[in-house]
Amino acid sequence: MHAASVILLCWATIGAACFFSAAVASVTAGVLAVLVAMVGLPHGAADHRFARPRLEPVLGVAWLPVFLAVYLAVAVVVACGWFVAPAATIVAFFLASAWHFGQEESRLPIGPRILRPAFRFARGGLVIWTPLVFQGREVGEILGLVAPGGSGPAIQHATILLTACSWIMLPTAAAAWALQGLVAARRSGRVRQLLWIDNALVASLVALFAVASPLVSFPVYFCAWHSARGLKRLRRELGESWQELATSLAPLTATAIALIGLAAWLVLSGSGWNETLIRATFIGLSAVAVPHLLLHGIAPLLDAALRRRTTEPLRCGSPA
Repeated sequence: MHAASVILLCWATIGAACFFSAAVASVTAGVLAVLVAMVGLPHGAADHRFARPRLEPVLGVAWLPVFLAVYLAVAVVVACGWFVAPAATIVAFFLASAWHFGQEESRLPIGPRILRPAFRFARGGLVIWTPLVFQGREVGEILGLVAPGGSGPAIQHATILLTACSWIMLPTAAAAWALQGLVAARRSGRVRQLLWIDNALVASLVALFAVASPLVSFPVYFCAWHSARGLKRLRRELGESWQELATSLAPLTATAIALIGLAAWLVLSGSGWNETLIRATFIGLSAVAVPHLLLHGIAPLLDAALRRRTTEPLRCGSPA
């Protein structure tokens, strides 16, 4: 049902992009604002709850100060990177995001085992590869607004490198998509249905990324698909109801919304969207995203260490 809902949202957004009007733009902006506030921000606000069961058994009561110090330190490094080395920061951020999105996707048993990491990386980065190929000029303009003045050549070099990577990754993702279709044709029952729905989802997302503005398509993907699935997995891991999870994340989410509102008021001063707000928003989101994806990237290693820690006494102890 979730995938079907995202497919419908994709085509509704595509329709809004193809048949643009002021009324549709207002509705689209309102929907995206709700998605970010209700799903996107809570997804990031959940990182401390995701980290606690992995860090507290090792660090004890010091887990929270350590977590916050490392999290904020990485965020500061990323924010400074936009000013010190914008090209390297753009390339590293985009490639890391593609890897993270790919790791979060279902590891479907398709293709040779050695190619599956490449398939996941290619699929996870579709939200990056597709706009770079089909809307390269707009992506460049957005990055030009984000990066500080005088970094035009660096942005151009980064965009060229990422576009070249996109021309490799898009055929790779297409091969994975076609191979999954062949696997679905040979299966039966629910597995076949799920594979076909997943293929329809990928096709719908690619169409969305190719047609709609990246400022619209990325929030749709990030909030409606990536963040929603991440919150669902966290809820299952914690064994809580949706109400309990939402209640625990509400304070940080409300704080983030208030800070965004304050920043918008201070920067905009009633003049509408401008270069400063876009830059502050994008740099701020990327600074928070990098420690988020690093946390989720090392989570399997932390889980494995905890499993070894809990089973070690059983191996060493003598039976009662």
